[in-house]
Amino acid sequence: MNKKILASLSLVPLIVFGALGSLSSSADESTIGTIDIETRPAPLEPESPHEAVTKQIVDQVKLNHFSRQKPLNDEVSEILFNRFLEKLDPRKQFFLKSDIKEFEPHKTLFDDYLKSGKLDAAFEIYNRIQKRQFDRFTWVLKRLKKGINSFDLETDEFLRLNRDEEGTWLANKSEANKLWEKYLVDEIIALTLRDPEEDPIEHLTRTYTQALSREVQAISEDAYSAYMNSFSTYYDPHTEYLNPRASDNFDISMSLSLFGIGAILEQGSDDGYIVIRELIKGCPAEKKEGVEEGDRIVGVGQRKDAPIIDIRGKRLDQVVTLIRGPKDTTVYLELLSSEDTGSERKFVPIERDECKLESSAATKKIVELDPNPLTGEVKKIGVIDLPSMYQDFEARSQGDRNYRSATSDVERLIRELKREGIVGLIIDLRRNGGGSLDEANKLTGLFINFGPTVQVKNAAGRVIKLRDSDNKVAWEGPLAVLVDRRSASASEIFAGAIQDYGRGIILGNRTFGKGTVQSLQSLSHGKLKITQQKFYRVSGHSTQNKGVIPDIEYPELIDSENIGESTYDEALKHDIIDPASEKHDPLIGTLLPRLTELHRERIANDPEFLFFDALEDRIKRDRDRVVRSLNFNEREKERDDYNSWRLSTQNERFIARGLEPVETLKDLRETLDDIVEEEEENNVPDALLIESAKIIIDFLELKEEVAASKETETTGI
Repeated sequence: MNKKILASLSLVPLIVFGALGSLSSSADESTIGTIDIETRPAPLEPESPHEAVTKQIVDQVKLNHFSRQKPLNDEVSEILFNRFLEKLDPRKQFFLKSDIKEFEPHKTLFDDYLKSGKLDAAFEIYNRIQKRQFDRFTWVLKRLKKGINSFDLETDEFLRLNRDEEGTWLANKSEANKLWEKYLVDEIIALTLRDPEEDPIEHLTRTYTQALSREVQAISEDAYSAYMNSFSTYYDPHTEYLNPRASDNFDISMSLSLFGIGAILEQGSDDGYIVIRELIKGCPAEKKEGVEEGDRIVGVGQRKDAPIIDIRGKRLDQVVTLIRGPKDTTVYLELLSSEDTGSERKFVPIERDECKLESSAATKKIVELDPNPLTGEVKKIGVIDLPSMYQDFEARSQGDRNYRSATSDVERLIRELKREGIVGLIIDLRRNGGGSLDEANKLTGLFINFGPTVQVKNAAGRVIKLRDSDNKVAWEGPLAVLVDRRSASASEIFAGAIQDYGRGIILGNRTFGKGTVQSLQSLSHGKLKITQQKFYRVSGHSTQNKGVIPDIEYPELIDSENIGESTYDEALKHDIIDPASEKHDPLIGTLLPRLTELHRERIANDPEFLFFDALEDRIKRDRDRVVRSLNFNEREKERDDYNSWRLSTQNERFIARGLEPVETLKDLRETLDDIVEEEEENNVPDALLIESAKIIIDFLELKEEVAASKETETTGI
C-alpha cells in the first residue's frame, strides 16, 4: 500500500489551490442572486462507494491507529453520536430538542453502523440539519424584509458568546426565533458601527442568501465527510478522511505544483461570480493577454466547439474542478472585467501547464543592522522564511533525484546568503504548519554534523531513530529559529532538535504542540490520513500538547487559548521516553541569561515591542469576555473606546518612527497601508526579525568574549 509519511498540522488550513482556486473555510460560499426560498434542497443519499469505504476506514483506524486500544462499542457509540451532532451544529443554534430525542434510538448503534457501513442514520441526521438551516435562513430573510425599524436596538439584553459551552439544545422554534433575533440585532449593530453608509439589511440579505445557496448545493460527499471525520477525529484530531477533492488538494500543497492555469480564485461578494483574486507569476493565466486580476468568471468550457457552462452561483470547488486539467489541454473561460456591467464579455482560451507555487516555497532576505559606531561595519544576518516542510512525494517515488523539497531549497538559499556575506542565519518558521517528517530530518541535518534528529514510536512501543548520517553541514555559524503558536509538527521537530543539540537559539512563542505522525493510505474512494506514530525529541521529550518552549520569548500576538493541540479534547497525551543522544553544546545555555538581559534592556523602550505588549494585553482582556451587549448606544461606546485605544497605541508607534500622528481611523488605515506597501516593496524585515538579528549579534559578541577569556586563561596573560 502506498504510504506517504507526514507530520503535518491537519487543522491548520492547508495550502489548497483551485485552478489554482484557493479553498479555505469559506471556499464553498457562493450566491445565486435570487433563490426560491420555498424550494427545499432534495435529501442527500449515500453514494455507491461509501459503504465499502466506511468499512475500510473503520478497519484501518482500528488496526493501525496509534491509539488502537480504543474500543468501538456501545459506550463509544454514544460519544460518536454526540460528536456528530456537535460537528453539524457546534453552537447549538439549529437542532431542536425534539430532533435530538428523535435521533436517540441511534445513540448506541453508531458502532454497529460503522462496522457494517450502514449510513442511513448519518444521512438522516445530516438531512435534518440541512432542513433546519434552510428553514432558519428562510426565516431570517423573511424577518429582514420587515426592515431595520422592526428591530429593538435599545434593549438591555446580552448575547452569550460561547453558546456551545451551555450544553443545551434549543427547546423549540420559539426559543430558536428569540436566539436568532439576538443574532440579527448583534449583526445589525456591528454592521452599522462598521460602516454607517451601508444598509445592514441589504448586507445581511446578501449574506443569508449565500447561506441558502450553500444548502441548495450541498452534495452527499459533504454529509459523508462530516460523518466519517466525526468518527476518525475521535481517535485524535489529525486522523482524517480526505475525499477525492481534498486528497488532490493535499497533494498539491505538498508538491507545490499542479497542472492548471495558475489563478487564485475566490467567491465574489454578492453577485454569484467567481473572481480571479491573483495571477501566479509564470503560470499560463498570468502570461495570457486578456486575463486580469479582478476578472469575474462567467462560464467555463472544455472544447472550442462545445458550449460554455454557466458557472454563476456554483460552488467554488465545483468551478475549480472544471478549470483544472491535464497539461497541454485547453480550458475556455468567459470573463467579465472587474469594472464591467455585464455587456462586454471576454472569451479566453488558456492552455493548461504545470504551475510552480513559489509563494509557498522557501524565500530569503537579509537584515542589515546599523553600522558599528566604532568600526562602521555593517553586519548582515540572513533570513530564510519557510512556510511548510514540503516535498514532492510523487516525483520522489518516481526516482526523480531533483524532486522539489524544503531542504534542497533551503540549502540553495544558504549558499546564496553565504556569498552575500552573512554572519548569522535565522530560519523563520512562523505559521509553518508542518509537512513531511523526512524533510524535518533532512533539514536538521543541514545544521549538525551527524546524529539522531527525531525519535518515532509506533503503537507497539517500538522506537525508531531518524538521523543525519553524514558530516555535511550547510551552515556552521550562529543560528536562530523563530517560531510562534502556529509552528507545528514537522517544524517543531526541527526547532526541538536544534534546541536539544544547543545548535541554535529558539525565539518567539510556544509552538502548537502537535507531536504525532500521519501516513496517507489509499482507499477505494479518497484517502485516509491516519495517526500511526508519535515523535519525540532527541532529549526524549514529546512536543505533543506542550510544544517547543523558546529560549527567549516574544510578546504573544495570537490568542494561545484558542489555538494549539491542547485545545482539542481528543489530543494524545504528552510523555517522555529515553533520550537518543547526550550531545549538547552548552554555550547557548551558558550565555542565555546575558542574552535575555540584553534583549530585555533593548526592548524596554522599543516602540514596536511596546506596541506588541499593548496588543498582547488587549488579546488577554478580550479573551475573557463571555457576553456582548445588544444595546446600540452601549456598543457604540465600546467601539469608540476601542478606536481611541487603537489611535493612541498606533500614534505612539508613529511618533517613535518619526511620523506624524493621525486623528481619524481613515487616516490610520491609510498610513498603515502606506507603511505595509513601502515595507513590502523594499523587503523590509519586521520588528521581530530585526530583534532576532540583534540577538544573534549579541551571541556573536559574547561568544568572542568567552573565546578571548579562555585564551587569556590558557596563555596566562
